[in-house]
Amino acid sequence: MNASAWAVLLTVLVTGWVVLDGAVQGAGATLLQEHGQDGKERRREPAERRLVLGAVGPLLLPGEVWLIAALGVLIGVFPHAEADLLRAGYPVAITLVGSWALRDAGIWLRSRRPGNVWRDVWDVVLVVASITLAGSWGALLGVAWGSGLAALALGIAAVVVTRLHGDAVVAWRLRRSGPLPVVVTSVMVAAPVVGTALAAWPRLVHGTVSEPTMAALGVVALVVLPVVLALQVAAWWIVSRPLDSRDTLFF
Repeated sequence: MNASAWAVLLTVLVTGWVVLDGAVQGAGATLLQEHGQDGKERRREPAERRLVLGAVGPLLLPGEVWLIAALGVLIGVFPHAEADLLRAGYPVAITLVGSWALRDAGIWLRSRRPGNVWRDVWDVVLVVASITLAGSWGALLGVAWGSGLAALALGIAAVVVTRLHGDAVVAWRLRRSGPLPVVVTSVMVAAPVVGTALAAWPRLVHGTVSEPTMAALGVVALVVLPVVLALQVAAWWIVSRPLDSRDTLFF
């Protein structure tokens, strides 16, 4: 695999993560509130929150596998790009990692103890962390563009489109709508990643490791990629089913 092939693979892996995890981020951001049929905001009941998390829950771990694979490619093949990104956007990257950890903690811990206070506290953490995660991810893409204005614009855009994406996936699983809105919002969350990859392409492909190293890593990729793709297919197959009581047992 040459540098261009690795850059395409990195783009695909990051895109796979934002499509999967973007739905979780969006559902988490809107966990406590939703638009009622009268158009007004209303607070979700605890049972409704479990339905929302159960709807997007199958996308969480497969999405994180895609992210870990993408980080492996970035660090292993494009160390100069990784170093430049961290040097320019270190506070944003730390915010992203911290909000990612808190978001996951909120999902895993909210139902681990009885009591409304415990659950409500973690639900607030989950909402704030989901919004912060989406915003910091968009801002990090803006850092890759080398512009503070782009970081601000993409951060705001990421918060908006992930909310739309999460709502679309939840509505699909609850059979309130078809799959078309999910396809549309998937394209919306993926577009900034593809655009950033194209903008950064010259810097990306000229900062790779040596060809023998890329060849050795290619063997690893051939082993790992089928697993990653299988998880993607499995995740969407699960999400394509109507939501039932089994999906909410953990949440």
